[in-house]
Amino acid sequence: MHAAGATSAGDLRKLTEPEVARLFDPRIYARGKEYFAEGRVQRPIVYRDSLMADVRGTQPEDYHVSVDVRERNYIASCTCPYAFGYCKHIAAVMYAWVKRPSMFRDLGQSEDRLKRLGKEEIVEIVIDMIRYDPDVLYVINLRLTPAPELAGFAEREVGAIFSEEYVDYLNVRGIVRKLEIFHEYARDLSRARDLSTAITVLLPVIDAVIVNYTKLDDADGLMKNFFGGALDTFRDTLAEMRDEGKRRALMTKAVDWYMEAEWGLEDPLRAFLRDATLRLSEGRFMVNTIDLRVADYRRSLIHTGSRYSEEHEYLDERVRRLTGLRADILADGKRALEARPGP
Repeated sequence: MHAAGATSAGDLRKLTEPEVARLFDPRIYARGKEYFAEGRVQRPIVYRDSLMADVRGTQPEDYHVSVDVRERNYIASCTCPYAFGYCKHIAAVMYAWVKRPSMFRDLGQSEDRLKRLGKEEIVEIVIDMIRYDPDVLYVINLRLTPAPELAGFAEREVGAIFSEEYVDYLNVRGIVRKLEIFHEYARDLSRARDLSTAITVLLPVIDAVIVNYTKLDDADGLMKNFFGGALDTFRDTLAEMRDEGKRRALMTKAVDWYMEAEWGLEDPLRAFLRDATLRLSEGRFMVNTIDLRVADYRRSLIHTGSRYSEEHEYLDERVRRLTGLRADILADGKRALEARPGP
């Protein structure tokens, strides 16, 4: 599940149980407390204003939970397929934090120790980490790649993740785990206001998911939920960009994604486009962009063969898809205007 909403926050270390309980449906919160009591919260970590932990599910499978304080809001996410708000795994981790904070290892303390080590000692530790978990190599190579080379590196590595040679398309969880390394780096870059580099890392990830999604067995929705989280980061990064030309070029690219997406991925993209358009006050630009695309598709329809041909049906569906998005954007803009306080 990608980040699902936010609540006003202050200091993570002053968070109280009543504040946590207000985030959840009562039944979900009760299940989270049960998960904590059953010892399902594994490897809990606190680092600055973030919590991280794995939670054993009912499969049994481990789901990764993260909770961040961003601009005085709590933002939580989980890799489980639950898509209706904050899940029981998030509830279990947040309840564990307020009830037993001592079970969380403070990564900040390890950071302080690492800063006192010499280069060779740190290299030895990193090599041991790679031996324990080869995916650590993705993290290291990604974060050590110079910015000018990052676009090519990310495109190659993400392409390899989805290549027939290296991946079992039934193992969606393994694919998501690798892609999350790129997503986490993009989020870190975005928080550090290195917006251009964040976008450079995100673009090949979103592109690859759209292109390869029809090949995956995503019955439990893990990839779809990861995709929604990547779009959330993309939207938040766009909101910080001050270069109008670049921002609009990226929104236009998102319209292309919306046209290419299949098997339900168009739904999170439609939600993203609506939200980003409203948040960035780009209603007029987006309506104009959509109108141009619709005109192109309609011209193509004139030159297609039978009305019932595959090509005709494809173009007609794209016109309907864009027309629906246009109507949503206009309705969202009207509601926002009506909600504004009068003079």
